[in-house]
Amino acid sequence: GAVTTNLGAGMELQVIAATVIGGANLAGGVGTAFGALVGSALIEVIRNSLGLLGINAFWQGAFVGAFIIIAVSFEHIRNFRQSE
Repeated sequence: GAVTTNLGAGMELQVIAATVIGGANLAGGVGTAFGALVGSALIEVIRNSLGLLGINAFWQGAFVGAFIIIAVSFEHIRNFRQSE
């Protein structure tokens, strides 16, 4: 058999987006496997929809990055409200 050593190369943005949108905290929190699965499904639905609309792959990555920023912002707001 043979193994491809660079199978996941270039997929870092999708992995981080899936875990953050799935509920993991970037500041050292915990997440669940189910949350990461839901996050990855949501990212793929978004990327597939953007592809069907004919949007360039560069802008698809920009949309995924924007969703990461939105998810981190919601997490920050939630943590701020819990600390009060």
